[in-house]
Amino acid sequence: LLEIDEREPLGEQQRRRVALIREAGAHLLEMIGELLDLTRIESGQMAVAMAPVALWPLIGECVELVRPQADAAGVSLLPVAGKAGGPVLADATRLRQVLLNLLGNAIKYNRRGGSVEVTIAAAAGEVRIDVIDTGVGIAPEDLATLFQPFQRGAQARGPIEGVGIGLAVTRALVELMGGHVAVRSTPGAGSTFSVTLRSAA
Repeated sequence: LLEIDEREPLGEQQRRRVALIREAGAHLLEMIGELLDLTRIESGQMAVAMAPVALWPLIGECVELVRPQADAAGVSLLPVAGKAGGPVLADATRLRQVLLNLLGNAIKYNRRGGSVEVTIAAAAGEVRIDVIDTGVGIAPEDLATLFQPFQRGAQARGPIEGVGIGLAVTRALVELMGGHVAVRSTPGAGSTFSVTLRSAA
């Protein structure tokens, strides 16, 4: 409301402060949403509606949704690559949530001038989606606890905001959809998060 009030327009410094308030509110809302999801999952109250989901349009939509974040961070979003064109068995809403979380992390923990790429591959009745970044990478000793709630490894002491819930929710949602998540990472070179789901072809 302060931002759109034309009768008493804000000064430049006031606009920056209001923008910080809005960003903090959005971050808090995201954290509350993830906490609620985690609570529902742990109590067995999270339901998924499984159906064939076309991957290419869904991934394309997610890439466009995170494009402003990538542009602001100076990170390039590469075209989606791969030959697997068939659908997967998933809950479209929850798969979108998983992809947005992985793409958001790939941008957030990247570097200016870095890149994020999504690839799709199919084999033996499964489809694997890889989210590949050229960011800071993850230390080997932190990989074991990466998907546990409130664990951020070396990033807990870094300047990037987060509470360590997103990846725990991501893994739980993928497992609810009958799939699994894996990660490969090289410190200083980047990480690849892989989501594998059953093919609906």
